[in-house]
Amino acid sequence: MCMMKSFLTFHCYPAAGLEFMQLPREQSPPDRWFVTNGVVVVGPVAFGVLTHGVVSGRIPQGSLVRHESWNVWRGFDDVEGLSSAGLKATVSELAHLSSQLEERAAGPLSDPPPPPSREQLVSELSKSPRQDTNATPRQPRVDPVGVLSHAETLQAALPLTLSTVAKAVAADIALLHRVRMDLGSTVTMYTHGVGTEHLLGEKLLEGDPTLSAARANRTVIVEPEPGEVGRHIAGRLGRSAEGLRGMAMIPLFVHGTLVVLVEVARIFRPFSAKDIGRAEDVLAVLGERAVVQGWFE
Repeated sequence: MCMMKSFLTFHCYPAAGLEFMQLPREQSPPDRWFVTNGVVVVGPVAFGVLTHGVVSGRIPQGSLVRHESWNVWRGFDDVEGLSSAGLKATVSELAHLSSQLEERAAGPLSDPPPPPSREQLVSELSKSPRQDTNATPRQPRVDPVGVLSHAETLQAALPLTLSTVAKAVAADIALLHRVRMDLGSTVTMYTHGVGTEHLLGEKLLEGDPTLSAARANRTVIVEPEPGEVGRHIAGRLGRSAEGLRGMAMIPLFVHGTLVVLVEVARIFRPFSAKDIGRAEDVLAVLGERAVVQGWFE
């Protein structure tokens, strides 16, 4: 039994008279969730604890949540209104897609849909913005050092890196691709946003100019008149959401080798260089922790 004292602290007490037993495989995944606002991460806790935390103001609005069985982050707002049956179905569906990631990544390479033509993309990006782009938005506060300091493994660090990047740039969509030396491919390992889950386990084609730009250690911000790299970034991100106004790709090198690249997108406004600089800072923290922990040696 867990009682929330603050967003940072949980006190857990044993439930008297209960015995633990192995659940049958066909039952739903245990009710274990993580929540982060980009500054701290809490979990695993029951979903009811999250709901109570938001209602009481201990968990900030706009926080991201991830079920323990998922490789996907969602905004708490995306799941809090679901019925009990709807939440159970969502947990099961995303858990299943996440569990199939390795099988898909190890399978034959399949061609994704072609990216939009330059003319199509220019037309989309030139549409009137949905909100005032002259207003200076408040920069979300993030603390990647604090968030990643508790990650003892690369498997724990990567989803936290993606959620912190997403919060840092207020992204609606975010994808983390990891260079998998064991598979000889770059694989989509973690995602953020509704509709991104179907990209899990997908491999970037060797001919994708996004991969070439990442290997050249180039950060790419998709411009209103994009080139080939921008077209492919937009094609991939656009498969999860329509009306994207800002898109970018940021690579991470460790020991001189590309290990991770992150793609981000948002609907309301384009990204600025300052926005993407904040994402680069988050990835730099991952790189520093990876060196200290020896994750890529």
